[in-house]
Amino acid sequence: MKSDKVSLLTFFLIWAKRQGWQVPLIHVKVCQWLEEAGELAVLRCFRGFGKSTILAVYNAWRFYQNPQYRILHQSETDATAQKTSRDTQYVLCHHPLTQSLLELKGTVDQWWVKGATDSRNASLYARGILSNVTSARAEECQNDDVEVPNNTQTPEAREKMRERLDEQTHIQPYNYLFAIAYCYF
Repeated sequence: MKSDKVSLLTFFLIWAKRQGWQVPLIHVKVCQWLEEAGELAVLRCFRGFGKSTILAVYNAWRFYQNPQYRILHQSETDATAQKTSRDTQYVLCHHPLTQSLLELKGTVDQWWVKGATDSRNASLYARGILSNVTSARAEECQNDDVEVPNNTQTPEAREKMRERLDEQTHIQPYNYLFAIAYCYF
């Protein structure tokens, strides 16, 4: 059955036009790649690339595609994870294709879009990588800049990071791991 929903690239280009952005070819290629990436996507890019902006639009597109989709978004701290959460909410509230999802319920660290049916697990759950997420359920786990000097400088810190990243393998149904990171070790 063919979906009547638009591709990530089309969704992104609609948003870019609304924002008045010039879209570089590399962003076009990243949008195409993200949609086709499969079960494991690792996007490593240079500073200033716009990956957080693309990620927020990508998240909104995921909820546009399926309001029952759940994302665990982790960054180096709760505060940084909440930035992507707020950015995703902003896209959902202002993108012309997501007007039907506007009834956001919850807080900045966990919220549900209209049409979400899992009252226990948020549509987007934003936490720092060192936070406990063992009871979370998500179709997709995102790691956005989780490896930073503050949490990777010692062998003990790196071991704790590995343990926290391993927790994601136990999050069900866990169909995708979308990892965006700068590697510091």
